[in-house]
Amino acid sequence: MQFSNYIENLSRHGKCSFSLAEAERTLGKTRLALLSSIMHLLAKEELVSPAKGFYIIIPPEYKVLGCLPAEQFIPYLMEYWGCQYYTGLLTAARYHGATHQSVQVFQVVVPDNRRAIMCGKVKIDFIINKNLEKTPTQKISTARSMLTISTPEGTAMDLMNYPKQSGGLNHIATVLSELQESMRPDKLLSLAESQDTLSWKQRLGYLLEIVGAMQLAEVLKTHLKQQARLDYISLMPGVKKTGETKKNATWKIYENTNIESDI
Repeated sequence: MQFSNYIENLSRHGKCSFSLAEAERTLGKTRLALLSSIMHLLAKEELVSPAKGFYIIIPPEYKVLGCLPAEQFIPYLMEYWGCQYYTGLLTAARYHGATHQSVQVFQVVVPDNRRAIMCGKVKIDFIINKNLEKTPTQKISTARSMLTISTPEGTAMDLMNYPKQSGGLNHIATVLSELQESMRPDKLLSLAESQDTLSWKQRLGYLLEIVGAMQLAEVLKTHLKQQARLDYISLMPGVKKTGETKKNATWKIYENTNIESDI
C-alpha cells in the first residue's frame, strides 16, 4: 500500500489521526521512507503534527485553520500519550451552554505538566490537576471523537480552583450566570460531599448567590453549616485584605474585591 492510499483509507474509515509507529506496522516501510512521505504532506498542509510522532489529517474544509478543531483530535492525542485528561474550565463551560464569552484557547486538564500546543490556529493549554480523577466527567460526541469533559458541577468547582486560568472572578461570575442552568442541586451536593477542600465551596456559594442561583447556593450553604470548622477566607486569593474589608458572615468570606458580571 502506498502512503497516500494509507491516508485515504484512514479518512474513509472516519479516522483523523495516526502515529508514526502505527504507519510503520501497517505499511511495513522503514521509518526513513515514511518520514519522507510525511514531510511531503506536511509541506502541502495536508498533515500537521501537534506532538512528535503523532499526525493529524487535515480535510480541505479545515485547511484555513491549519488543523482540525481540538475537540476532534484531543482524545486520540491523549490516548497516544497514555495520559488521563478531561476538557475543563472555560472550554467545558462552553459545552454546557455558557457561551456568552468566547474562549480563545482549548483547555485540557492533565495530571502532569505539559507545554501548550499551537497547531495551526488552534491553541491548546494544559492545566495540572494531580487529583483529576476526583472531578466528575462525562462524554460528548464530536464530529470525529468522543470527548471527555467535566460535568457542569465539576466545571464550576474547577473555575473556582483555577481563577487565573478562568479569566478572574468577574469573568467566572458571568460564566456561572449561564452555567447554573445546567447544574443540578443533587449533583452539586454529591460533589461537595466528596471533596475535603472548603474554600472553593465558600467562593462558589458566594458567587452563585450573586448571580441569582439561590437553590444551588442553598445546597452549599447547608453543606458548609455541617462542617466542624469554617474559617474566613479572602474572596480574591492573593490579594491582602485591609481594615476596611467587609466580611460576609454567611460564606465566611472577606470581600476584598467587587464582583461585576457582564450579564
